[in-house]
Amino acid sequence: MNVKPLIRSSLIAAGVLSAGCAVSQTETDAGAPLARQVAQSAHCGMTAPGYLHIGTLEDLARLEALPARTLSLQSLRDIDYQREHIVLASIGQKPTGGFGVTLESSEIADGTLQLTIRVTEPAPGTMVTQALTTPCAVIAVAAEGWNDIQITRAENNR
Repeated sequence: MNVKPLIRSSLIAAGVLSAGCAVSQTETDAGAPLARQVAQSAHCGMTAPGYLHIGTLEDLARLEALPARTLSLQSLRDIDYQREHIVLASIGQKPTGGFGVTLESSEIADGTLQLTIRVTEPAPGTMVTQALTTPCAVIAVAAEGWNDIQITRAENNR
């Protein structure tokens, strides 16, 4: 029995199968997490759901213009923007206090940084502040390895 054609066929099949699979990454090449939560705030100033990507100190100046922001920017000035960027993941304006956003997981798949967030809401009947809030999570993410950002809510998290 000639083994060379069998090995060659197996290698070709493995190559074809692996080429069709999405490559996924959950940490940087140096072994650091792709994302880490730096802070969260009830008053980020972003009135619509979405995210704000901050890749430089100059980008950070955009936050200062948000009218309802009380988020302290000092810790964000200390970030090494060569290694990490900042993503503010917002759930938009809410009618009361009691809402929060936290990072659940991160992954890079097919060039997209996928961040999964968990949103907490006040339970019905809970006493909360009667003030408009703009909750968000402040997340430091790896500066390289991705071209786009996608943020989704954790499963079973409405």
